[in-house]
Amino acid sequence: MAPIPRRFYNLRHGRPDISDSMLLNSNNQSEFTGAADVVVARAGIIGLCYAIHLKNISPHLEISVFEKSSSPTQKIGESTLSSFSRFVKGDIIPHDYFLRLFGLKDGLQFYCIDERGLSVTSEDIGGLDLSFQLDRRMSELFLTMWAQKIGINVYHNVGTDFKVMPEDAFPISTNGDKYGVAAPNHENGTAMNSFMAPQVLLDDASHSLGTSVEAKLVCDATGFSRRLTSKFGKREMFEGCNCDAYWAYFQETDVKAEDRLDHWNYPATKHICFPEGWGWFIKLISWEKSPLSNLMDLISYVIDNAKRNVAASDIPSTEVLSEMFDCPFEFITSIGWAVRNDHKFPDNLEEYGATESERKFTYFKRKYPTLERLMDNSYALLSNYYGKKTYFVRKSMAFQSPVVAGEGWLAIGNSAGFTNPLISPGINAGIGGAFYAAMLTQEIFAAPEESSRAVMKKSANAFQAYHHDFMMPRLNQMNRYWYSMFRDHRLFEAMIPSFWAVGVQEVDSRYGASFVPEDINWVVGAGTADFQTYSKAV
Repeated sequence: MAPIPRRFYNLRHGRPDISDSMLLNSNNQSEFTGAADVVVARAGIIGLCYAIHLKNISPHLEISVFEKSSSPTQKIGESTLSSFSRFVKGDIIPHDYFLRLFGLKDGLQFYCIDERGLSVTSEDIGGLDLSFQLDRRMSELFLTMWAQKIGINVYHNVGTDFKVMPEDAFPISTNGDKYGVAAPNHENGTAMNSFMAPQVLLDDASHSLGTSVEAKLVCDATGFSRRLTSKFGKREMFEGCNCDAYWAYFQETDVKAEDRLDHWNYPATKHICFPEGWGWFIKLISWEKSPLSNLMDLISYVIDNAKRNVAASDIPSTEVLSEMFDCPFEFITSIGWAVRNDHKFPDNLEEYGATESERKFTYFKRKYPTLERLMDNSYALLSNYYGKKTYFVRKSMAFQSPVVAGEGWLAIGNSAGFTNPLISPGINAGIGGAFYAAMLTQEIFAAPEESSRAVMKKSANAFQAYHHDFMMPRLNQMNRYWYSMFRDHRLFEAMIPSFWAVGVQEVDSRYGASFVPEDINWVVGAGTADFQTYSKAV
Protein backbone atom coordinates (compact mmCIF):
# COMPACT_ATOMS: atom_id res chain seq x y z
CA MET A 1 0.00 0.00 0.00
CA ALA A 2 0.96 3.62 -0.45
CA PRO A 3 2.88 5.32 2.37
CA ILE A 4 0.90 7.46 4.77
CA PRO A 5 0.97 10.99 3.28
CA ARG A 6 0.52 14.06 5.45
CA ARG A 7 1.03 16.65 2.73
CA PHE A 8 -1.99 18.81 3.50
CA TYR A 9 -1.60 18.53 7.26
CA ASN A 10 2.03 19.64 6.94
CA LEU A 11 1.11 22.43 4.53
CA ARG A 12 -1.48 23.85 6.91
CA HIS A 13 0.75 23.60 9.96
CA GLY A 14 3.70 25.04 8.09
CA ARG A 15 1.57 27.98 6.96
CA PRO A 16 -1.08 28.71 9.60
CA ASP A 17 -2.42 31.58 7.49
CA ILE A 18 -3.39 29.33 4.57
CA SER A 19 -7.16 29.33 3.95
CA ASP A 20 -9.36 26.33 3.15
CA SER A 21 -9.72 27.43 -0.47
CA MET A 22 -5.96 27.92 -0.85
CA LEU A 23 -5.41 24.43 0.54
CA LEU A 24 -7.90 22.93 -1.90
CA ASN A 25 -6.68 24.93 -4.88
CA SER A 26 -3.08 23.89 -4.20
CA ASN A 27 -4.10 20.38 -5.29
CA ASN A 28 -4.71 21.48 -8.91
CA GLN A 29 -2.11 20.09 -11.30
CA SER A 30 -1.69 23.22 -13.43
CA GLU A 31 -1.84 26.99 -13.06
CA PHE A 32 -4.84 29.12 -13.99
CA THR A 33 -4.43 30.38 -17.57
CA GLY A 34 -7.58 32.42 -18.02
CA ALA A 35 -8.99 29.98 -20.58
CA ALA A 36 -10.48 26.48 -20.74
CA ASP A 37 -12.28 24.30 -23.24
CA VAL A 38 -15.10 23.71 -20.75
CA VAL A 39 -16.04 25.69 -17.65
CA VAL A 40 -18.31 24.08 -15.06
CA ALA A 41 -20.04 26.46 -12.65
CA ARG A 42 -20.20 24.94 -9.12
CA ALA A 43 -18.50 21.84 -7.75
CA GLY A 44 -21.49 19.90 -6.49
CA ILE A 45 -21.90 16.18 -7.07
CA ILE A 46 -23.58 16.52 -10.47
CA GLY A 47 -21.19 19.18 -11.78
CA LEU A 48 -18.18 17.11 -10.75
CA CYS A 49 -19.64 13.90 -12.22
CA TYR A 50 -20.15 15.72 -15.54
CA ALA A 51 -16.56 16.97 -15.49
CA ILE A 52 -15.14 13.56 -14.54
CA HIS A 53 -17.05 11.66 -17.23
CA LEU A 54 -16.16 14.26 -19.85
CA LYS A 55 -12.47 14.03 -18.92
CA ASN A 56 -12.63 10.24 -19.13
CA ILE A 57 -14.09 10.24 -22.64
CA SER A 58 -12.24 13.35 -23.89
CA PRO A 59 -8.94 13.44 -21.95
CA HIS A 60 -7.50 16.16 -24.20
CA LEU A 61 -10.06 18.76 -23.09
CA GLU A 62 -9.05 21.39 -20.55
CA ILE A 63 -11.80 21.53 -17.92
CA SER A 64 -12.06 24.08 -15.10
CA VAL A 65 -14.63 23.94 -12.29
CA PHE A 66 -15.41 27.00 -10.16
CA GLU A 67 -17.06 26.74 -6.74
CA LYS A 68 -18.18 29.78 -4.76
CA SER A 69 -17.85 28.08 -1.34
CA SER A 70 -14.45 28.16 0.32
CA SER A 71 -14.63 24.38 0.86
CA PRO A 72 -17.18 21.55 0.50
CA THR A 73 -19.96 21.83 3.06
CA GLN A 74 -22.91 19.71 4.09
CA LYS A 75 -26.16 20.09 2.19
CA ILE A 76 -29.35 18.10 1.89
CA GLY A 77 -29.46 15.13 -0.49
CA GLU A 78 -27.62 12.23 1.11
CA SER A 79 -29.33 9.12 -0.30
CA THR A 80 -28.15 7.41 -3.49
CA LEU A 81 -29.33 4.54 -5.68
CA SER A 82 -27.57 2.19 -8.08
CA SER A 83 -27.13 4.90 -10.73
CA PHE A 84 -24.61 6.59 -8.42
CA SER A 85 -22.88 3.30 -7.50
CA ARG A 86 -22.60 2.34 -11.14
CA PHE A 87 -21.26 5.75 -12.13
CA VAL A 88 -18.63 5.48 -9.40
CA LYS A 89 -17.60 2.02 -10.59
CA GLY A 90 -17.48 2.91 -14.28
CA ASP A 91 -15.94 6.38 -14.09
CA ILE A 92 -13.98 6.47 -10.83
CA ILE A 93 -13.14 3.41 -8.70
CA PRO A 94 -14.81 0.14 -7.69
CA HIS A 95 -17.59 1.14 -5.34
CA ASP A 96 -16.35 -1.03 -2.46
CA TYR A 97 -13.62 1.56 -1.80
CA PHE A 98 -16.44 3.90 -0.85
CA LEU A 99 -17.34 1.63 2.07
CA ARG A 100 -14.34 3.16 3.88
CA LEU A 101 -15.85 6.64 3.61
CA PHE A 102 -19.65 6.34 3.50
CA GLY A 103 -22.48 4.44 5.12
CA LEU A 104 -23.91 1.43 3.30
CA LYS A 105 -27.46 1.62 2.03
CA ASP A 106 -29.58 -1.30 0.88
CA GLY A 107 -32.48 0.19 -0.99
CA LEU A 108 -35.65 1.90 0.16
CA GLN A 109 -37.87 1.00 3.11
CA PHE A 110 -41.44 2.30 3.42
CA TYR A 111 -43.84 2.50 6.36
CA CYS A 112 -47.39 3.73 5.82
CA ILE A 113 -49.19 5.05 8.91
CA ASP A 114 -52.92 5.53 9.33
CA GLU A 115 -54.63 8.93 9.10
CA ARG A 116 -54.42 9.48 12.86
CA GLY A 117 -50.84 8.25 12.98
CA LEU A 118 -51.53 5.65 15.66
CA SER A 119 -49.93 2.67 13.95
CA VAL A 120 -48.16 1.37 10.86
CA THR A 121 -50.73 -0.05 8.48
CA SER A 122 -48.36 -1.35 5.79
CA GLU A 123 -44.64 -1.86 5.33
CA ASP A 124 -42.33 -2.54 2.40
CA ILE A 125 -38.81 -3.57 3.43
CA GLY A 126 -35.81 -2.22 1.44
CA GLY A 127 -33.51 -4.48 -0.54
CA LEU A 128 -33.89 -2.57 -3.81
CA ASP A 129 -30.19 -2.04 -4.53
CA LEU A 130 -26.88 -1.43 -2.81
CA SER A 131 -25.48 2.06 -2.63
CA PHE A 132 -24.34 4.68 -0.11
CA GLN A 133 -25.62 7.31 2.29
CA LEU A 134 -23.47 10.35 1.58
CA ASP A 135 -21.98 12.89 3.91
CA ARG A 136 -22.03 15.66 1.31
CA ARG A 137 -18.90 17.34 2.63
CA MET A 138 -16.93 14.11 2.27
CA SER A 139 -18.49 13.14 -1.08
CA GLU A 140 -17.86 16.49 -2.74
CA LEU A 141 -14.35 16.63 -1.30
CA PHE A 142 -13.61 13.14 -2.64
CA LEU A 143 -14.98 13.97 -6.10
CA THR A 144 -13.05 17.26 -6.10
CA MET A 145 -9.78 15.52 -5.32
CA TRP A 146 -10.45 12.73 -7.82
CA ALA A 147 -11.17 15.33 -10.50
CA GLN A 148 -7.92 17.12 -9.65
CA LYS A 149 -6.06 13.80 -9.78
CA ILE A 150 -7.14 13.20 -13.39
CA GLY A 151 -6.25 16.72 -14.53
CA ILE A 152 -9.37 18.81 -13.92
CA ASN A 153 -8.75 22.12 -12.17
CA VAL A 154 -11.24 22.83 -9.37
CA TYR A 155 -11.15 26.31 -7.84
CA HIS A 156 -12.89 27.09 -4.54
CA ASN A 157 -13.96 30.49 -3.26
CA VAL A 158 -14.63 31.62 -6.83
CA GLY A 159 -18.21 32.52 -7.75
CA THR A 160 -19.49 32.64 -11.32
CA ASP A 161 -21.92 34.70 -13.31
CA PHE A 162 -22.62 34.95 -17.01
CA LYS A 163 -23.08 37.58 -19.66
CA VAL A 164 -25.34 36.36 -22.44
CA MET A 165 -26.71 37.60 -25.72
CA PRO A 166 -30.26 36.77 -26.89
CA GLU A 167 -28.97 34.35 -29.49
CA ASP A 168 -27.29 32.27 -26.79
CA ALA A 169 -30.54 30.37 -26.33
CA PHE A 170 -30.92 29.24 -29.98
CA PRO A 171 -34.51 28.73 -31.21
CA ILE A 172 -34.94 25.64 -29.02
CA SER A 173 -37.44 23.08 -30.27
CA THR A 174 -39.73 21.26 -27.87
CA ASN A 175 -40.33 17.85 -29.31
CA GLY A 176 -42.48 16.58 -26.47
CA ASP A 177 -42.14 13.57 -24.22
CA LYS A 178 -42.31 11.05 -27.03
CA TYR A 179 -39.15 12.30 -28.70
CA GLY A 180 -37.32 13.44 -25.59
CA VAL A 181 -35.33 10.25 -24.99
CA ALA A 182 -31.59 10.71 -25.00
CA ALA A 183 -30.00 9.93 -28.33
CA PRO A 184 -26.52 10.44 -29.77
CA ASN A 185 -26.14 13.39 -32.11
CA HIS A 186 -24.96 12.10 -35.49
CA GLU A 187 -25.55 15.23 -37.58
CA ASN A 188 -22.46 17.00 -38.91
CA GLY A 189 -24.31 20.12 -40.05
CA THR A 190 -23.34 22.80 -42.55
CA ALA A 191 -22.98 25.95 -40.46
CA MET A 192 -20.70 28.66 -41.78
CA ASN A 193 -19.12 29.59 -38.44
CA SER A 194 -18.34 28.22 -34.99
CA PHE A 195 -20.51 28.80 -31.94
CA MET A 196 -19.87 31.21 -29.08
CA ALA A 197 -20.25 30.42 -25.38
CA PRO A 198 -21.66 32.86 -22.81
CA GLN A 199 -19.04 35.05 -21.19
CA VAL A 200 -18.01 33.68 -17.80
CA LEU A 201 -17.49 36.29 -15.08
CA LEU A 202 -15.53 35.33 -11.96
CA ASP A 203 -15.96 36.60 -8.42
CA ASP A 204 -12.64 35.51 -6.97
CA ALA A 205 -12.45 36.20 -3.25
CA SER A 206 -8.66 35.81 -3.29
CA HIS A 207 -8.22 38.21 -6.24
CA SER A 208 -5.68 35.82 -7.75
CA LEU A 209 -7.49 34.53 -10.84
CA GLY A 210 -8.87 37.65 -12.50
CA THR A 211 -12.44 38.63 -13.29
CA SER A 212 -13.27 36.34 -16.21
CA VAL A 213 -12.31 33.13 -17.96
CA GLU A 214 -12.59 32.30 -21.66
CA ALA A 215 -14.59 29.15 -22.28
CA LYS A 216 -15.51 27.35 -25.47
CA LEU A 217 -18.47 25.71 -23.71
CA VAL A 218 -20.13 26.32 -20.34
CA CYS A 219 -21.94 23.87 -18.07
CA ASP A 220 -24.33 25.46 -15.58
CA ALA A 221 -24.37 23.26 -12.47
CA THR A 222 -25.25 26.08 -10.07
CA GLY A 223 -28.23 24.31 -8.54
CA PHE A 224 -31.25 26.21 -7.25
CA SER A 225 -29.51 29.57 -7.76
CA ARG A 226 -29.73 28.97 -11.58
CA ARG A 227 -26.96 31.44 -12.41
CA LEU A 228 -27.27 30.86 -16.16
CA THR A 229 -30.69 29.28 -16.75
CA SER A 230 -32.37 32.15 -14.89
CA LYS A 231 -31.28 34.50 -17.68
CA PHE A 232 -33.51 32.63 -20.12
CA GLY A 233 -36.73 32.60 -18.15
CA LYS A 234 -38.37 32.22 -14.77
CA ARG A 235 -38.98 28.84 -13.23
CA GLU A 236 -41.82 26.82 -14.73
CA MET A 237 -44.02 25.35 -12.01
CA PHE A 238 -45.87 22.08 -12.49
CA GLU A 239 -49.65 21.90 -12.27
CA GLY A 240 -51.20 21.05 -8.93
CA CYS A 241 -49.77 21.47 -5.46
CA ASN A 242 -46.07 21.85 -4.81
CA CYS A 243 -44.09 20.54 -1.83
CA ASP A 244 -42.01 22.04 0.97
CA ALA A 245 -39.32 20.29 3.03
CA TYR A 246 -38.37 20.74 6.69
CA TRP A 247 -35.47 18.87 8.25
CA ALA A 248 -32.86 18.63 11.01
CA TYR A 249 -30.11 16.29 12.19
CA PHE A 250 -30.19 13.80 15.05
CA GLN A 251 -28.19 11.12 16.80
CA GLU A 252 -29.63 7.75 17.72
CA THR A 253 -30.06 7.03 21.42
CA ASP A 254 -29.32 3.67 23.04
CA VAL A 255 -32.86 2.38 22.59
CA LYS A 256 -32.79 -1.19 21.29
CA ALA A 257 -33.69 -1.60 17.64
CA GLU A 258 -36.53 -4.00 18.47
CA ASP A 259 -38.13 -1.28 20.59
CA ARG A 260 -38.49 0.99 17.56
CA LEU A 261 -40.55 0.03 14.50
CA ASP A 262 -40.31 -3.45 13.01
CA HIS A 263 -37.18 -3.94 10.89
CA TRP A 264 -36.00 -0.42 11.77
CA ASN A 265 -32.39 -1.56 11.95
CA TYR A 266 -32.34 -2.54 8.27
CA PRO A 267 -29.73 -0.36 6.46
CA ALA A 268 -32.09 1.30 3.99
CA THR A 269 -33.32 4.84 3.50
CA LYS A 270 -36.47 4.80 5.61
CA HIS A 271 -39.67 6.54 4.52
CA ILE A 272 -42.64 7.10 6.82
CA CYS A 273 -45.64 7.95 4.68
CA PHE A 274 -48.69 9.94 5.80
CA PRO A 275 -51.49 11.79 3.94
CA GLU A 276 -49.63 15.10 3.54
CA GLY A 277 -46.42 13.50 2.28
CA TRP A 278 -43.58 11.53 3.78
CA GLY A 279 -40.61 11.66 6.12
CA TRP A 280 -37.06 10.45 5.55
CA PHE A 281 -34.67 8.85 8.04
CA ILE A 282 -31.15 8.59 6.61
CA LYS A 283 -28.34 7.28 8.81
CA LEU A 284 -24.93 8.36 7.58
CA ILE A 285 -21.29 8.59 8.57
CA SER A 286 -20.49 12.22 9.36
CA TRP A 287 -16.95 13.59 9.05
CA GLU A 288 -18.04 17.08 10.04
CA LYS A 289 -15.67 17.27 13.03
CA SER A 290 -12.59 16.35 10.98
CA PRO A 291 -10.17 19.14 9.96
CA LEU A 292 -10.08 19.75 6.21
CA SER A 293 -6.33 19.14 5.88
CA ASN A 294 -6.61 15.78 7.65
CA LEU A 295 -9.54 14.71 5.47
CA MET A 296 -7.61 15.63 2.34
CA ASP A 297 -4.72 13.43 3.47
CA LEU A 298 -7.11 10.56 4.18
CA ILE A 299 -8.76 10.88 0.77
CA SER A 300 -5.37 11.14 -0.96
CA TYR A 301 -4.39 7.89 0.71
CA VAL A 302 -7.51 6.09 -0.55
CA ILE A 303 -7.14 7.54 -4.06
CA ASP A 304 -3.42 6.71 -4.30
CA ASN A 305 -4.03 3.12 -3.25
CA ALA A 306 -6.91 2.79 -5.70
CA LYS A 307 -4.70 4.15 -8.49
CA ARG A 308 -2.09 1.54 -7.55
CA ASN A 309 -4.76 -1.18 -7.82
CA VAL A 310 -4.56 -2.09 -4.15
CA ALA A 311 -7.63 -4.19 -3.41
CA ALA A 312 -10.32 -2.35 -1.49
CA SER A 313 -10.35 -5.20 1.04
CA ASP A 314 -6.72 -4.36 1.85
CA ILE A 315 -7.48 -0.72 2.66
CA PRO A 316 -7.70 -0.17 6.43
CA SER A 317 -11.17 0.03 7.94
CA THR A 318 -12.98 3.31 8.49
CA GLU A 319 -12.06 3.25 12.16
CA VAL A 320 -8.37 2.66 11.44
CA LEU A 321 -8.28 5.36 8.76
CA SER A 322 -9.89 7.72 11.24
CA GLU A 323 -7.10 7.04 13.74
CA MET A 324 -4.33 7.17 11.12
CA PHE A 325 -5.29 10.65 9.95
CA ASP A 326 -6.89 12.04 13.10
CA CYS A 327 -10.26 12.32 11.38
CA PRO A 328 -13.06 11.72 13.89
CA PHE A 329 -16.34 10.41 12.50
CA GLU A 330 -19.73 9.57 13.96
CA PHE A 331 -23.09 8.23 12.85
CA ILE A 332 -25.87 10.78 12.63
CA THR A 333 -29.36 10.68 11.12
CA SER A 334 -30.91 13.16 8.73
CA ILE A 335 -34.66 13.41 9.40
CA GLY A 336 -37.11 15.54 7.45
CA TRP A 337 -40.60 15.86 6.01
CA ALA A 338 -41.45 16.56 2.37
CA VAL A 339 -45.09 17.68 2.49
CA ARG A 340 -47.75 19.13 0.22
CA ASN A 341 -47.91 22.92 0.41
CA ASP A 342 -51.71 22.99 0.21
CA HIS A 343 -51.95 21.76 3.80
CA LYS A 344 -53.70 24.11 6.23
CA PHE A 345 -51.64 24.64 9.39
CA PRO A 346 -53.29 25.55 12.72
CA ASP A 347 -53.41 29.15 13.92
CA ASN A 348 -51.31 28.37 17.00
CA LEU A 349 -48.25 27.30 15.02
CA GLU A 350 -45.98 29.59 17.07
CA GLU A 351 -46.37 27.14 19.95
CA TYR A 352 -44.32 24.58 18.03
CA GLY A 353 -41.00 26.44 17.98
CA ALA A 354 -39.05 29.62 17.36
CA THR A 355 -38.68 29.56 13.55
CA GLU A 356 -40.92 28.52 10.67
CA SER A 357 -38.76 25.48 9.92
CA GLU A 358 -38.78 24.32 13.55
CA ARG A 359 -42.51 24.95 13.95
CA LYS A 360 -43.55 22.99 10.87
CA PHE A 361 -41.07 20.19 11.51
CA THR A 362 -42.35 19.83 15.07
CA TYR A 363 -45.98 20.13 13.95
CA PHE A 364 -45.84 17.01 11.77
CA LYS A 365 -43.84 15.12 14.37
CA ARG A 366 -46.52 15.80 16.99
CA LYS A 367 -49.46 15.28 14.65
CA TYR A 368 -48.67 11.59 14.24
CA PRO A 369 -48.09 9.70 17.53
CA THR A 370 -46.13 6.98 15.75
CA LEU A 371 -43.63 9.58 14.61
CA GLU A 372 -43.52 11.32 17.97
CA ARG A 373 -42.89 8.10 19.91
CA LEU A 374 -40.18 7.01 17.51
CA MET A 375 -38.35 10.32 17.61
CA ASP A 376 -38.74 11.09 21.31
CA ASN A 377 -37.54 7.62 22.31
CA SER A 378 -34.83 7.00 19.71
CA TYR A 379 -33.34 10.28 18.47
CA ALA A 380 -31.63 13.25 20.14
CA LEU A 381 -31.59 16.56 18.28
CA LEU A 382 -28.16 17.87 17.21
CA SER A 383 -28.43 21.62 17.71
CA ASN A 384 -26.39 23.81 15.35
CA TYR A 385 -24.56 20.75 14.01
CA TYR A 386 -23.99 22.36 10.62
CA GLY A 387 -23.35 25.98 11.52
CA LYS A 388 -25.79 28.46 13.01
CA LYS A 389 -29.02 26.68 12.06
CA THR A 390 -30.63 23.65 13.64
CA TYR A 391 -33.75 23.36 11.46
CA PHE A 392 -33.80 23.86 7.69
CA VAL A 393 -36.47 24.56 5.08
CA ARG A 394 -36.82 24.55 1.30
CA LYS A 395 -40.11 25.71 -0.22
CA SER A 396 -41.87 25.06 -3.53
CA MET A 397 -39.24 22.56 -4.56
CA ALA A 398 -40.75 21.35 -7.82
CA PHE A 399 -39.94 23.36 -10.96
CA GLN A 400 -38.09 23.23 -14.23
CA SER A 401 -36.14 25.83 -16.16
CA PRO A 402 -37.77 26.71 -19.50
CA VAL A 403 -34.45 26.64 -21.36
CA VAL A 404 -31.67 24.23 -20.34
CA ALA A 405 -29.32 24.48 -23.33
CA GLY A 406 -28.24 27.00 -25.92
CA GLU A 407 -25.33 28.26 -27.96
CA GLY A 408 -22.21 27.19 -26.10
CA TRP A 409 -23.92 25.97 -22.93
CA LEU A 410 -25.82 23.19 -21.18
CA ALA A 411 -27.45 23.12 -17.73
CA ILE A 412 -27.52 20.05 -15.51
CA GLY A 413 -28.78 19.11 -12.06
CA ASN A 414 -31.02 21.43 -10.08
CA SER A 415 -30.22 24.39 -12.31
CA ALA A 416 -32.28 22.61 -14.97
CA GLY A 417 -35.04 21.48 -12.62
CA PHE A 418 -36.08 19.50 -9.55
CA THR A 419 -39.20 17.69 -8.39
CA ASN A 420 -38.96 16.14 -4.93
CA PRO A 421 -36.38 14.50 -2.65
CA LEU A 422 -38.31 11.22 -2.84
CA ILE A 423 -35.99 8.58 -4.37
CA SER A 424 -33.39 11.37 -4.52
CA PRO A 425 -33.68 12.27 -8.22
CA GLY A 426 -31.35 15.24 -7.70
CA ILE A 427 -28.42 12.82 -7.58
CA ASN A 428 -29.82 9.62 -9.03
CA ALA A 429 -31.59 11.04 -12.09
CA GLY A 430 -29.10 13.90 -12.26
CA ILE A 431 -26.32 11.39 -12.96
CA GLY A 432 -28.07 10.48 -16.22
CA GLY A 433 -28.39 14.13 -17.22
CA ALA A 434 -24.71 14.78 -16.46
CA PHE A 435 -23.66 11.65 -18.35
CA TYR A 436 -25.70 12.63 -21.41
CA ALA A 437 -24.47 16.24 -21.29
CA ALA A 438 -20.88 14.96 -21.28
CA MET A 439 -21.60 12.71 -24.27
CA LEU A 440 -23.03 15.65 -26.20
CA THR A 441 -20.09 17.84 -25.19
CA GLN A 442 -17.71 15.25 -26.59
CA GLU A 443 -19.57 15.25 -29.92
CA ILE A 444 -19.62 19.05 -30.06
CA PHE A 445 -15.85 19.29 -29.65
CA ALA A 446 -15.27 16.45 -32.12
CA ALA A 447 -17.11 18.29 -34.92
CA PRO A 448 -15.09 20.12 -37.60
CA GLU A 449 -15.00 23.86 -37.03
CA GLU A 450 -17.06 24.62 -40.12
CA SER A 451 -19.95 22.52 -38.80
CA SER A 452 -19.50 23.03 -35.07
CA ARG A 453 -22.30 25.56 -34.71
CA ALA A 454 -24.81 23.24 -36.36
CA VAL A 455 -23.71 20.37 -34.12
CA MET A 456 -23.96 22.65 -31.09
CA LYS A 457 -27.47 23.66 -32.09
CA LYS A 458 -28.60 20.09 -32.63
CA SER A 459 -27.03 19.04 -29.34
CA ALA A 460 -28.76 21.86 -27.48
CA ASN A 461 -32.09 20.83 -28.99
CA ALA A 462 -31.47 17.19 -28.08
CA PHE A 463 -30.62 18.05 -24.48
CA GLN A 464 -33.59 20.41 -24.20
CA ALA A 465 -35.89 17.64 -25.40
CA TYR A 466 -34.36 15.12 -23.03
CA HIS A 467 -34.30 17.20 -19.86
CA HIS A 468 -37.25 19.56 -20.30
CA ASP A 469 -39.65 17.39 -22.29
CA PHE A 470 -38.74 13.88 -21.15
CA MET A 471 -37.00 13.73 -17.76
CA MET A 472 -38.78 16.43 -15.77
CA PRO A 473 -42.40 15.66 -16.83
CA ARG A 474 -41.83 11.99 -16.09
CA LEU A 475 -40.31 12.68 -12.69
CA ASN A 476 -43.28 14.92 -11.94
CA GLN A 477 -45.70 12.18 -12.98
CA MET A 478 -43.89 9.77 -10.66
CA ASN A 479 -44.13 12.31 -7.86
CA ARG A 480 -47.91 12.61 -8.34
CA TYR A 481 -48.13 8.81 -8.28
CA TRP A 482 -46.33 8.59 -4.93
CA TYR A 483 -48.19 11.43 -3.23
CA SER A 484 -51.54 9.97 -4.30
CA MET A 485 -50.47 6.64 -2.85
CA PHE A 486 -49.61 8.18 0.54
CA ARG A 487 -53.20 9.29 1.08
CA ASP A 488 -54.64 5.79 1.46
CA HIS A 489 -52.88 2.68 2.74
CA ARG A 490 -54.84 0.55 0.28
CA LEU A 491 -53.24 2.43 -2.61
CA PHE A 492 -49.89 2.07 -0.86
CA GLU A 493 -50.26 -1.71 -0.68
CA ALA A 494 -51.16 -1.95 -4.36
CA MET A 495 -48.88 0.66 -5.89
CA ILE A 496 -45.53 0.04 -4.16
CA PRO A 497 -45.12 -3.49 -5.65
CA SER A 498 -46.31 -2.15 -9.01
CA PHE A 499 -43.54 0.46 -9.02
CA TRP A 500 -40.90 -2.19 -8.32
CA ALA A 501 -42.29 -4.26 -11.21
CA VAL A 502 -42.78 -1.67 -13.96
CA GLY A 503 -40.34 1.08 -12.93
CA VAL A 504 -37.37 -0.46 -11.20
CA GLN A 505 -37.42 -3.81 -13.02
CA GLU A 506 -33.95 -5.42 -12.99
CA VAL A 507 -32.04 -2.83 -10.97
CA ASP A 508 -31.61 -5.17 -8.00
CA SER A 509 -29.13 -7.31 -9.94
CA ARG A 510 -27.44 -4.48 -11.85
CA TYR A 511 -26.05 -2.24 -9.12
CA GLY A 512 -22.58 -3.79 -9.57
CA ALA A 513 -22.35 -2.85 -13.25
CA SER A 514 -21.05 0.39 -14.77
CA PHE A 515 -23.29 3.26 -15.83
CA VAL A 516 -23.69 3.16 -19.63
CA PRO A 517 -25.55 5.31 -22.21
CA GLU A 518 -28.53 2.95 -22.17
CA ASP A 519 -29.11 3.90 -18.53
CA ILE A 520 -29.72 7.58 -19.29
CA ASN A 521 -33.42 7.10 -19.92
CA TRP A 522 -34.11 5.06 -16.75
CA VAL A 523 -34.63 8.24 -14.64
CA VAL A 524 -34.98 6.25 -11.38
CA GLY A 525 -37.83 4.27 -12.92
CA ALA A 526 -39.84 7.23 -14.17
CA GLY A 527 -38.37 6.96 -17.65
CA THR A 528 -39.74 3.53 -18.43
CA ALA A 529 -42.72 3.44 -20.78
CA ASP A 530 -44.41 0.72 -18.70
CA PHE A 531 -44.36 2.85 -15.56
CA GLN A 532 -45.66 5.94 -17.33
CA THR A 533 -48.53 3.99 -18.90
CA TYR A 534 -49.43 2.40 -15.57
CA SER A 535 -49.11 5.55 -13.44
CA LYS A 536 -51.27 7.62 -15.78
CA ALA A 537 -53.92 4.90 -15.78
CA VAL A 538 -54.17 4.79 -12.00
